[in-house]
Amino acid sequence: MIEGVVLVGVGRNLNRAIRTCYSFGVYDVYCVNCTGQISGNLFAAKAVRLHQGMPRAESILALEVAKSLPPLGSIPAESIKYLVVGGESVTLRRKDFPLMARIPTANKLCLTTEASLAIALYHFGGDR
Repeated sequence: MIEGVVLVGVGRNLNRAIRTCYSFGVYDVYCVNCTGQISGNLFAAKAVRLHQGMPRAESILALEVAKSLPPLGSIPAESIKYLVVGGESVTLRRKDFPLMARIPTANKLCLTTEASLAIALYHFGGDR
């Protein structure tokens, strides 16, 4: 099960990303260079704890759109504790995140932050 999510450079989708984490039972969200503001009523998602910076942890998987990366489905669910998702104008690099995967899609357009999170969080424990 995922223990936390790292958001890198997330802007206007920050509230949605927080709600998505809460929906899947993830209460620790780490923000790295996030420009978005937490505003409005997040309802029950107030239980989510926001942290600045990266967690000191192993078993971190970053998601990116590069076709050279292995598909998300090839990553064993029990091996990952933290997910990293970037904002839509952010490119995550292997030098920063040695373990990376992609969410296969039919077209080249990248997914939104919250769509990527929902798919990955479901893969890593949403129905278990």
